[in-house]
Amino acid sequence: MGLLELKHKIQMQIENADERLLRIVSSVCDSYLNEDKSNDTIPNQSILLEKKAIDEALIQVENNQTISHELVMEETKERYSKYFKNEN
Repeated sequence: MGLLELKHKIQMQIENADERLLRIVSSVCDSYLNEDKSNDTIPNQSILLEKKAIDEALIQVENNQTISHELVMEETKERYSKYFKNEN
């Protein structure tokens, strides 16, 4: 069923609907539209926060303000030794 047929079918169902069905359809449409609006803003905010964090990390790399992977693993193994008991 194509888009035009679906729209026509829904229009016919709405024309013959009782008040209960119309309230349900209205609620579904409202929820869908509100969800669509909120989805537009959240990713944009997330993207801005991620970009800011990446930019800060790149500045730290340029200024040699990093820690080697080996040092991080060494400190992690000391701090959480119970999780590394099976390693040699």
